[in-house]
Amino acid sequence: MSSKYKKSAAELVELAKDLNEQGSELRLPKTPAGIQYRADKEKWDYDEVPTQGGKNGLKKIYNLPSYLIDELEKKGLSHLLKMGNDAPAVVAPKAVQPIQPTQPVPDFMRQMVSEYDEWAKSQDISAIVPVRYHTNVFGSAGNGYAMLDNVNTESMWFRASFFDVLGVPPSRCFCTRVKGDSMHPTIIDRGTVMWAMQSVYTSEGIYLFRQVNELRIKRLQRVNSHTYRIISDNKAFYPVETLDLREMESHEFEIYGRYLWDCAIRP
Repeated sequence: MSSKYKKSAAELVELAKDLNEQGSELRLPKTPAGIQYRADKEKWDYDEVPTQGGKNGLKKIYNLPSYLIDELEKKGLSHLLKMGNDAPAVVAPKAVQPIQPTQPVPDFMRQMVSEYDEWAKSQDISAIVPVRYHTNVFGSAGNGYAMLDNVNTESMWFRASFFDVLGVPPSRCFCTRVKGDSMHPTIIDRGTVMWAMQSVYTSEGIYLFRQVNELRIKRLQRVNSHTYRIISDNKAFYPVETLDLREMESHEFEIYGRYLWDCAIRP
C-alpha cells in the first residue's frame, strides 16, 4: 500500500534525529543500515529510483508505515514528516553555453574539448538537486557586516549523493557569500559557503551567526555556558575576541548555520 509520505534511508535518519531533539518516545534507527534492517524486518513498501550511489545505481524510497504516521500525528509531530516531501519538483538546470578558452589546451585533451557537447548530453542529471543560494547575503569574515532586509534567493546545483556524504539533506542547507579575509586561508573573500541550518552550538567549528546587527562568519569555541571565544583563522591580523552573553540581550546573538563546504577563486 502506497503512503503519502516517502523518505529515503538518509531522510529517515534525519527524522530520527529530529524526534530525539523533540524528546519523542518514538524511536527510529540512527543509521541508514539500521533503517534498512527495520524496513526489511517489517516489510515496508518501497520504490527504487536511480542514484549515483547505492547498490546497482538504485536507492530505496520507503513508503512510511501507517503506525509511524499515526503515532506522529497523535503526538502532534506530523510536521516533521513534511520536511523534504513537499518541496517542488526538481527541474534540471539550464544548459550553459561553454566559454571559449583563451589559452591552448594540451594536445591529448583536444578531443575531450571537441566532444564535450555530446558527452554532456549523455550525463544523468536526474539526481541533481538545488540548494538555496542567497546571492546578496554576505557573512562577514572581517570586522562586521550589516544584515540585509531583502534577500535574493537563487539556486546552486549539486549531486544528491553529495548530501549523503555530508549527512545533511539539501532541504536543510543554504549558501551565502563571504566578505573579508579574517578566515583566510580556510574561507576566501568573495567566496561562497554552504551551511547546515543550525540554531545551536554543538562543538568548536565555523558558524554563521548574528551578533547584534552584524552577520558574521567565525570559528566559535565555547568556554562555558555563557562565554564564547570568537576566533579568526587569519590570526596575524585578527585577534581572538571574547563574547559574554550575560552582557547582551537574549535576542542579540543567534546562530544560523554550521560550515559544510565552500568554493572561491583562490590566488
